[in-house]
Amino acid sequence: MTEEPSERLIEQRVRNRIYEVLEILADCDAGVDLVGIKGYFDLFEDYVHRPSIEAGTSALSRDERVIVLEIAEFLEAAGETNPDFTKAEFIESDWPGKIAPTARDALVLFLRRGLFSEKVEELEPGQSAAIPAGR
Repeated sequence: MTEEPSERLIEQRVRNRIYEVLEILADCDAGVDLVGIKGYFDLFEDYVHRPSIEAGTSALSRDERVIVLEIAEFLEAAGETNPDFTKAEFIESDWPGKIAPTARDALVLFLRRGLFSEKVEELEPGQSAAIPAGR
């Protein structure tokens, strides 16, 4: 019988997945080639528009949340420019080139804290959450 992960553990995993998607966005045109046009937009969207992130209660720090939401705005603007971009049209438009520098900045910001454990709750990456005595 498998135990369900806690909400905190899910939030830690989501932050780690956002980091992985940022790696794709930071790769500029190569990132689009890797995951395709739908993947480029949808992978980020899958993780960012969560109530916890929008409310500021996720495992993201305040600064991480700000930059992640900034990238979400970039992607939204790119999608509004042409909702039917082909991969080639999207690369030619230079939207990946406009998004990549902010994604690289986000990667640096995420790595300052490091990545969270996928298996145990942590207050900060590498710092297990202490269980208060008497509980």
